[in-house]
Amino acid sequence: MSVATAEETGCGGCGAGPRPAAVRGPAAEPVFVNGTEIPEDLIAAEAQNHPARSPAEARAMAAHALVIRHLLLSRAADMRMAPDPETDPAGRRETDEEALIRQLFEAELAPEEPDDGACRLYYRTHALRFTAPALIEASHILFETRAGAAEARAEAVAALAAIGGDEARFRALARARSDCPSGASGGSLGQLRPRDLAPEVEAALAGLAPGEVGAEPVVSRFGVHLLRLDRREPARQLPYEAVAARIRDRLAARAWTTAAARYASDLARRARIEGLTLEAAG
Repeated sequence: MSVATAEETGCGGCGAGPRPAAVRGPAAEPVFVNGTEIPEDLIAAEAQNHPARSPAEARAMAAHALVIRHLLLSRAADMRMAPDPETDPAGRRETDEEALIRQLFEAELAPEEPDDGACRLYYRTHALRFTAPALIEASHILFETRAGAAEARAEAVAALAAIGGDEARFRALARARSDCPSGASGGSLGQLRPRDLAPEVEAALAGLAPGEVGAEPVVSRFGVHLLRLDRREPARQLPYEAVAARIRDRLAARAWTTAAARYASDLARRARIEGLTLEAAG
């Protein structure tokens, strides 16, 4: 399991958020949890991790995160847990506190594993997330406008007449004349997704059939283009089997987050907290 942070365990969605910053002035009360003070210097340091509309709001968010962390660590101490830090594949080692929070969740939480029915429902209701975008393969010959736009267009028109729709001539002319590095590969731009190209070029390619060379040069900020559409692959939904594992991991992670939030919120409801009001939010 990944390292648990203060934000993951209470600051951003455990269901017990601080009151709006407007109710807190610069001389805010000290914060106590079950009689133990949360030091103001720790709150100030933690506030740097919480972007907010005002310093007062950042302080409230930081105090909330530290209150939840204190409650979790106190519960781990009550259970006489000893930290057993783990190291992730990148070599980052948990702190003792992070390890204790992870171990506490592993011991106390038992979120339901998503079954195939839940995964298939997610797949059906989030179809756009599992849709491969439309792809095209295209080629061009670029005439830069160093000598002027009119001259570049005239050169492009002459080249278009010489090509006559023949692919071999198109490739040869791209290698001999194109002002784009793609000329070395016969003008091929490779696989392209929507918005990979200049809008004028993309619009012109949309009107071509595979294997067709555009009947007119196209002008963009890069120069004057002769275009050829090589292949078109429409958008398609990925099969469920190809994404089932990804969906299961997503739903399992969501279940853990929800269970951890409820657990932390329940600890907060049973605690005596002074100087900060935690409001249950469902």
